[in-house]
Parts: sequence; C-alpha cells; structure tokens
Amino acid sequence: MRITQSHKILDSILLFLLVFSGGGLVFVLNRNLFSVLLCVVAVFSLFFFGKKITKSNFNSSFLGLAILTFIVLLNYFVSPGSQKFLKYGFHLLNITSCVLIYLHFQNNRTEKYFLQRIRFILKIIMYYSLVNFIVYFVVKGSLTDVYGGWNNDFIAKTFNYMFFYEPEKHAFNFFGIELVRNQGWFWEPGVNQVYLNLFLYLEGFVFKRSKWSIPLVVFAILTTYSTTGIFIMMVLLFFIFLKSIRRNQLLYIIIGSVIITPMYYVSKTNMEAKSTEKASSMNKRIFDLVQPFYIALDNPVTGVGLDVEHFQKFRSEYHLDDETQSLLITETTEKGSSNSITFLMAATGFPVSLFLIYCLFKQQLFRYRKEIFMFIIIVSVMSEPLLLRPFYLILIVSGLISIINKFTK
Repeated sequence: MRITQSHKILDSILLFLLVFSGGGLVFVLNRNLFSVLLCVVAVFSLFFFGKKITKSNFNSSFLGLAILTFIVLLNYFVSPGSQKFLKYGFHLLNITSCVLIYLHFQNNRTEKYFLQRIRFILKIIMYYSLVNFIVYFVVKGSLTDVYGGWNNDFIAKTFNYMFFYEPEKHAFNFFGIELVRNQGWFWEPGVNQVYLNLFLYLEGFVFKRSKWSIPLVVFAILTTYSTTGIFIMMVLLFFIFLKSIRRNQLLYIIIGSVIITPMYYVSKTNMEAKSTEKASSMNKRIFDLVQPFYIALDNPVTGVGLDVEHFQKFRSEYHLDDETQSLLITETTEKGSSNSITFLMAATGFPVSLFLIYCLFKQQLFRYRKEIFMFIIIVSVMSEPLLLRPFYLILIVSGLISIINKFTK
C-alpha cells in the first residue's frame, strides 16, 4: 500500500510511545494513561490506517496472543502468595499492544520502513540528550521536584517538565567540573544509554551513516556516564571501524587516542566511584544476578509471580545460605531487581522464562547484524528492569510469531 505523510506521522507517534514505554519518564509519571494510549493508537493504526489483514498474519498473531495470555493467567493462578490481578492486567494490556503493533507493521509496512521510523525516533532522543546535558548548566538553579508512579514517589528534578535530572544521585566530577549524568527523557542514565547505543547500532551497521552522527551519539553516550553504556559503545565502535582498522594501522592509533583513552578514563573513574560505596550500584547488580536466581531454584516450575510488589516483599524476606551470602555485600532488599533475566526466572520459573528468552533471540524486527543488536539488548536488560516493558516485549512477540509461522506453514 502507498504510505502517505499521515501514515508516517501516525507510525512515528506509535513508535514514539513504544520506545518510551521502555523506561520513558512519561510512562513512569502516568503509566496507566500512557499504557492505554499505546494500545488505542495501536488499534487505530492497524484498523484505520492499514490494509486488510491477511489470514496467515491474523492467525499467527491471534495464536501468539493466546499463548502469552495463557502464560500470564497460569502464572497468576499457580504462583504462591497474594498476587494483584490489576498488575497482571497491565501485563496483558502490554502484550495486546505489542501483538497489535507487530501485526500492524508485519501486515502493512516493510522491515526497512520500520527501521527508518525507529531511527527517526532514536535520532530525536540523541539530539534531546545533547541539549539536556548542555541546558543543565543554565537551569540547575531552577529545578523542581517531580513525583509519580504507583506510590507517588520522587522521580527526578525538572525544569518546567522539559528537562530532567537527579543532581543528588547522579552528580560526578570530571577533571574538576561538576556534572550530572544525562538521563535524557528516561528514568535514569542507564536506560538512556540503551537507546543511544541502539542509534549507534543503526548508524553503524544498518544505514549509511552521516558525517556527524557517530561522533555526536558517542558524545551523548559518554554524558550518561554509564559503565554498561560505555562498554557497549566500545564494542560497537570496534566492529564499526574494524575494516578500516585492518586497512590502516595509523587509523587504529588515532581512534585509540581520540576515543578509547577518554572512554577508559570515564569507565575507570566511574568504577572507582561505585566501588567506594558500601551498597554500590555494582554490588546491587551482582546481588540482583544471584538472589533472584536462587529464588528461581527454590520455585523452578511456577516462579513467585509477575506482581512486582509481591516479588519485592518476597525477596525482602528471602535469605541466601551463609556460604553464598558471604560472597556478597548486599544482604537483602525490598526493591525490584535490576536484572531482567534473573527476575523473569524468579517470577515465572525456568520453563516459561527459558521459552520467552528463546523467543527473544528469535526476534524478527532487527535482523541486520542481529548478533550485534542482541548483544546490546541482553547486556542492557541484565542491568536494567526492562524486559517486560513493551519495547522489549515486542521483540519476544515477534520471535514467538515467527516460531508459530514455521509450525503452521
């Protein structure tokens, strides 16, 4: 079908909401409203701005929705303890939205068009991040608190809801200059780096990159001051410039001097800062890798449930054996897990979690240099609680539907 400017605008709105569902502050501030809005826009796009749905696409999507709905409802009924059905309702809403969005792009658009629209959204995120970083020096004396979420918790400081920062939590010193880690439009810098690195992936491996896009996104990633983000970026840059490095050793030296050295300094100082804290970010992530895995071992078939509040209460009362605990600094926590993979195992048990992870690896939306894309996703979801949010959930949906197609054709 012919794609008009109206189609492009609506698709951009849809993908904007999809991307920001994966850690965007708008979803943190009012998750109910924007989750419903995402589903409404998905329905509107599919049924009013698309062609007739093919029978094969409808059948595979419906079966995929049925399988995931069954998994969620089964988890609700068999998991131990008291689970809030409202929380499961939002999981079902997100699954429905993802199935509808994937069906829309599968039925009405091409893979290249989807990547072009995603690239457009990520490019906006990059430019906003650069502006957000620079503007801080002007507005840092005029910030006000923002509250939101389920319990109306403190979210960030803002300047007129246009720019967002957490100076108390994310301040750092760089060569004597007091800076604040760049969280962009997201709840923290570690989430912002995911989308900046995805833009770097698209520029470096999928599209013909512009002259300034890679230097700009590299600088934007550095402003997040995220150890994970900088590590991912260094790996991507190595493969982006691998051919050039092989042809020209001098270029290798230049790249090493201009890019690798400051990145090493940022990573080193970041790690040193984190290692001095008793319950540092690194210790928390190690704990979030180990404890949920042990919870999964104790509940291998059903898990403890997808209700995050129930999981938080469960893990606050769960204690590891003395030998394992002696290797960790953190003893217990009432917070959710920062590791999406081990949380999924603890929440759903091994059979379901391994099946969903397999579907994730079979995703069909980003197939250009798929191994590079999956490296970004896996490393990121092992350091941020993102996997069950729509932008990542749609990857699982696409993988599941591709598996269904193989069995039904």
